Formats: sequence, structure tokens, C-alpha cells
Amino acid sequence: MIGSHPDIGFSVVRLAQQMANFLNEHYQAKLYLCRYLLNTCKYQIVYNGLSNKSVVAQDSESHKSITDYFTLMAYGVTSWMSCQQKIVALSSTEVEYMALSDCSCQLVWTRNLFNKVSFNVPTPHIYGNNLGSLFWKSNPI
Repeated sequence: MIGSHPDIGFSVVRLAQQMANFLNEHYQAKLYLCRYLLNTCKYQIVYNGLSNKSVVAQDSESHKSITDYFTLMAYGVTSWMSCQQKIVALSSTEVEYMALSDCSCQLVWTRNLFNKVSFNVPTPHIYGNNLGSLFWKSNPI
């Protein structure tokens, strides 16, 4: 999952959390996941080097403060993360803002890495889905 299948990351983590109390519904979910893997084993990530697209990141937040984001370069995924946030947030806006912050750190690291190997990357763009957190980003007061 970590190296080759970011699309199943959330499902694998949720199923692993149920190992001590594994029910029939968890078994059915595991079978569904296995069928999904069998049907998508020929899928691949294709990078379009001629696109001249910059690094793009997008985040989404699901219930119980799970942070998910991925970064793209030349239309291909370059990194991703799905984990529970370490701090309890008081609002969905705060949860999204923390996710945007984590995503920003990843983008800065990725851009610095590419710059170190003399591969100039244009300024990255971050896309979020919470208007409150986007307002906080543009107005830090």
C-alpha cells in the first residue's frame, strides 16, 4: 500500500484497526479490497513530461480528523499521505487548515529536493475544499 497503492491506504488502515475484533462485515470489506486489487493490477501511473505542469497538491478531510492529501507532477502522483491528525481540532475549518499546513510542508520539501538536483519546479499550487481554511490562509489575522 505505501509504495504502490495510495488508493487503498485508508481502507487498509481501517481494516488493520479492526484486527482484534474482526467481524463478518470486515471480512467482506477485505474480500472487496482483494477483488479491487485483482481488477486494477494492470493500472499504472503515467507521467506526462511534455505537459510542463507544476507540482499540485490537493487535500481532503474525512470524519474523525483524518488528513489525506496527494501531490501531482506532470499529471502523476509523486507523494501522498493519509493519517490521523495529532491535535484535536475544534472545528472542521481548523482540521482543514492543519491539513493544508501539512501539505504545504510536503510541497516545500519536494520543491527543495527538485531544486537540489537542478530541476527547476514552478511555484506549487494548493487546492483545498474548505472555504474557512482558505480564508484563514489568505488572511492570517
